[in-house]
Amino acid sequence: MKRQRTKTLQEVLDQTLKDTGLSKGLEILRIHHAWDQLIGETAAKECSQRSFRDGIYSIKVRSSVLRCQLDMQKTVLTGKLNALLSKPLVTEIIIY
Repeated sequence: MKRQRTKTLQEVLDQTLKDTGLSKGLEILRIHHAWDQLIGETAAKECSQRSFRDGIYSIKVRSSVLRCQLDMQKTVLTGKLNALLSKPLVTEIIIY
């Protein structure tokens, strides 16, 4: 019997998440948590519907004042969000 290369726990977890298809959902959950951390707890409560698809993060904001403030800072928020995620996942933010 041929000896196989040993794998780290992180490699095994990454492969399991990839094989089961759970890695995409986990990635989206990380984006939601990073967004909440970025804008703060109070502002995050005003965000209701969120979705992520093909690099576009869409957020529905109930407060019109907050919506305008976030809309003006979309470019900066995209950079900070990707910095929190440690990889460039989000290419555009849509706030409605």
